[in-house]
Amino acid sequence: MIMKNRILFLLVCFGFTQLYAQQKPTPKKSIDSLTVEMTKDPGLITTYFADDKLFFEIPDSLLQKDLLMVTRFVQLPNGYSAYTIAGTKTSENLIHFEKKGKRILITQQSYTNVAKDSSAIKLSISQNNFPSILAAFEIKNSEADRYLIDVSSYFNKDSPGFNLIRKGNKESLKIGGLDTKRSFIDSAKSFPKNTEIRHTLTYSSNNTPRGNNTKTLSFQANHSIIALPDDPMPIRYKDERVGWFSLSKNNFSTPAAKTEEYEIIRRWRLEPSDPEAYARGELVEPVQPIVYYLDPATPLKWRPYFKLGVEDWNAAFAKAGFKNAIIAKDTPSPEEDPDFSAEDVRYSTIRYGASTTKNAMGPSVSDPRTGEIIESDIIWYHNIIEFFRNRYLLETAAANPKARSIDTPESEIGMMMRRVVSHEVGHALGLPHNMKASSAYPVDSLRSGTFTQKMGIASTIMDYARFNYVAQPGDQNIRFIRRLGPYDDYSIEWGYRYYLGETPETEKAILQKMVDAKSLNPIYMFGYNRYDPDSQTENIGDDPIKANEYGLKNLKIVAKNLEKWTTKEDKNFDELANLYKEMINVYRRYVYHALRIVGGIHETLVVKGQNTLPYKAVAATEQRKALSFLKAHLWKTQGWLSTKTLISKVEQKGVFELISNLQKAAMMRILGTSTLNRMLSTQATVEGTPLEVHELLQTMIQQLFVENKQPDLMERTLQKNTVEHLIKLGKNEDLQSEIRGLLHVELKKLKKYLKSKRSNGTAKEQAHYRYCYEALITAKIN
Repeated sequence: MIMKNRILFLLVCFGFTQLYAQQKPTPKKSIDSLTVEMTKDPGLITTYFADDKLFFEIPDSLLQKDLLMVTRFVQLPNGYSAYTIAGTKTSENLIHFEKKGKRILITQQSYTNVAKDSSAIKLSISQNNFPSILAAFEIKNSEADRYLIDVSSYFNKDSPGFNLIRKGNKESLKIGGLDTKRSFIDSAKSFPKNTEIRHTLTYSSNNTPRGNNTKTLSFQANHSIIALPDDPMPIRYKDERVGWFSLSKNNFSTPAAKTEEYEIIRRWRLEPSDPEAYARGELVEPVQPIVYYLDPATPLKWRPYFKLGVEDWNAAFAKAGFKNAIIAKDTPSPEEDPDFSAEDVRYSTIRYGASTTKNAMGPSVSDPRTGEIIESDIIWYHNIIEFFRNRYLLETAAANPKARSIDTPESEIGMMMRRVVSHEVGHALGLPHNMKASSAYPVDSLRSGTFTQKMGIASTIMDYARFNYVAQPGDQNIRFIRRLGPYDDYSIEWGYRYYLGETPETEKAILQKMVDAKSLNPIYMFGYNRYDPDSQTENIGDDPIKANEYGLKNLKIVAKNLEKWTTKEDKNFDELANLYKEMINVYRRYVYHALRIVGGIHETLVVKGQNTLPYKAVAATEQRKALSFLKAHLWKTQGWLSTKTLISKVEQKGVFELISNLQKAAMMRILGTSTLNRMLSTQATVEGTPLEVHELLQTMIQQLFVENKQPDLMERTLQKNTVEHLIKLGKNEDLQSEIRGLLHVELKKLKKYLKSKRSNGTAKEQAHYRYCYEALITAKIN
C-alpha cells in the first residue's frame, strides 16, 4: 500500500512537472538565428527575404518616427481601368511603427488638424484623431533594442492602407477572392531613407476585360516606406490666384469663431548656398539642387531633348534668385556608382516605358506635414511620340511644311518631347494645369512670327495648348510648338523665392502683394473651371470662335491632303485610317470649344479690394456667335469631313454613326438639364447680360428645323434625335418648372411646323417629318 502511494505521488509530481514545462515560455532566439539563409538588406528598415518570406527589423530609433508609405501600381491587367495605368498612386499614408507590449503596430497618422502646442485644444485634437491600426505583428526575437517581425502576410494581400482594388472596379469586374497560391512577394530593397517592397496579387474575376478569358486578374504593386525630414521645412500658404498643388489643413487654435481652413503648397526645399549674395540680388546656387536622372532605357537620340526639357525651368528659377536650380543627368553606370538605384528615394528619375500608352506623368511624393517634395519619378511612355506626331500634322500642316508627313523630322519630334518633359517637370515642381493661360493672347497675335517666337502660343507650359492651329498658310516664322511662358516665371518666383528672416505668416503678406499686382493681367491669370469658356483644354487665343474658324480652315486643307501626306505608294491605308480618326477628334475639339460659351460663366480669381467680380455671365452677344458657329460647322453636314473617296479607304462600314453621335452629344449638352438650369439661375442671379433660356430654345429649333429647308440624311437624323431628346427633357422632373413651361410652348410651335411639312418635299422628307410629328402627338404635346 505504501509503495502504491509513493508511485502515485511520483506520477502526480511528474504530471505537474510536465504541465509546468508546457506552460513555461519558449526562450526567444536572436535575429541572426531566426534569419539564417535569408537575404539581408540593411537600410531605413533592414529587410530579410527568402522564399516569399519577408521580415522587417525595426530599431528603437524608428519607433514613433514619421514615415510615409506610398503605394503604386507597377503592372496591371490590360483594360483594367481607363484611369489607372502603371505608375498610378493608389494610396499615400503617414504611418508610425509603435511598440505595444509584445507586438509592433503600424498605425496611420494624420496631420490635417493642427493647433499651437500651447493651446488647450491640442489635447482634443489628439483625442479625436486616434490613429487607425493598420497591422499588428508579434515580436519574434530576443534583442531588446530592435524587433524582428514577420510582414509576409501583410504584403501578400491588399491590406488596409494599400487601396489597390477600388470598390467600383471590384463591383464592375466582379473581382472575387485573392488566390494565395498565385500571389507572392517579388522583392524587398532597403536604402538609407526608404524601403521598397514589390509584390504580385492574383484575383479571380467573373467579368474580366475584353481579350482576357482566364477569369483571372494579376497586379504588381510597389510600396515605398520613406523617412520624412527630421527638420520639417517651413510651410508656404497657398494663394488660390496662383496655381499650386497643395495640402489642406484645419487650424483649431485661431481666435476666430470657427476652424480656420487653409492650404499649404507642395514644393522642393530650395535654400541659397550664399544667403548674403542672395540678399543682394545676385543669382545663387541652391544648397541642394533638384536633380533628375535619365532612365538608361531612354534612346540616345532623345536624351539631349529630355535634358533640355528639365533644364528649361532654370530660366524660371532665375526669376526666384537661383541659378542651376534644376539639373538633368545620365544615370551613373555600375562602375561609376555601384550603389546607385532608381528605387532610392534620394534620387529622382525620368523613367522611359516601352508601352503602347500614349501618355506621360509627373508625379511626386511630398511631406504631408509641410508640403516639401521629397522625390519625383516622371514616367514617359514610348507611344506618346505617335500621339504628338499625329496632332502636329493635323493641327499645323496646313501652314507648316515640316508637319506634312508621318516621317516628322527628328528635330521636330525632339522639340515636342522636350516640351512634354517640361510640362511633366512642371507638375513635379508643384504646378497643376492652368487652362486659363491659353486664352491670354489675342488670336491674331498667334499669326505673328515675332510674337510667337518671343511669347510662345500660351502664357504657360502647364496648359494643354500644344500646337499653334491658328496660324494660316503664308504666315512667316511662326512658332508652332509650345514653350514655357511668362506665367511660369511668375508662378515659380512666387513659390520658390526665398525670404531670409521671414516667417510663413510674414511671407504670406509679401507674396499677396506680388499677386495683387499681377493677377488681373490675363498673362498671369490662373483657372480651371469647366463653365468658363476662357478656361478650356486644347484651345489657344482669347476668342474661341475666331481661333477655331482659323483651325477649321486649316483642317479642311489637311483633310484634302491627308492621303498624300500619310500614305506612300505600295503601302496600305492603315496610317491614313489612324490619322483620320485623330482628325475627327481634332474637329470635335474645335467645334466643342464653342459649346462652353453657351450658358458659360466667366470666372476670375480675386480677393476683396481688386476691382472686379469673381463671376460674370457670358454676354448674350457672345453666346449668339457661338450658336451661329455651331450651325455652320456642326449642325450642317460637313461634306469635307466624310468624302466617299476618303472614307472608302479607311472604314468599311463608313462613319455616319460616328459623326451623327458627335452631333447628338453636342445637341444634348446644350439642351441638357444641367445647362438649362444653370442658364436660368445665371440670368436671375449673376451679373451680366446672358442669353436667356427661351431665346436658346427658340434659336436651336429655328436653326435645326425651320432654317434647314431640305435636310440631308445626317441633318434628318439630328432632327429626329432632337425631337426625341426634347420630349424626354420635358418630362425630366429635375428640369426647372419655368423651363418646362417654356419648352412646352416651343414644342407646340415645332409640332405645328412639322405638321405643315408632312406633305412637302421628297418621299424621304415626308416620312421623316411624319415621324417627328407623330412622336410629338404620342408625347401628348397639345
